[in-house]
Amino acid sequence: MKRFAISILVVLLSFSSLQAKEVPSAGAMMFDAVAIRPLGVGSILVGSTIFFVALPFSFFAPSPLESLRQTSNRLVIYPVRFTFQRPIGDFPGYMEEIEYVEE
Repeated sequence: MKRFAISILVVLLSFSSLQAKEVPSAGAMMFDAVAIRPLGVGSILVGSTIFFVALPFSFFAPSPLESLRQTSNRLVIYPVRFTFQRPIGDFPGYMEEIEYVEE
């Protein structure tokens, strides 16, 4: 029984570090709300415009659906996630890892 209790305690203590999260400072939150979020809205507008201009050209790509997916992700989806879905003052981790495409 003692061995079981110790093993449960070890397992519970090993998972407690996974829940720790750094809280952003008030300055970082204000900077995000005043400067970065409006820039994010601007990047959504510019990215959407570029996406619609580039839309007809993506149909001439070797794989049009993949080209359309990559273009929409980079120009529209990521700015929307950056602006509206991340917590205020939280900057790291809003983009996916860099994908290397082999031809």
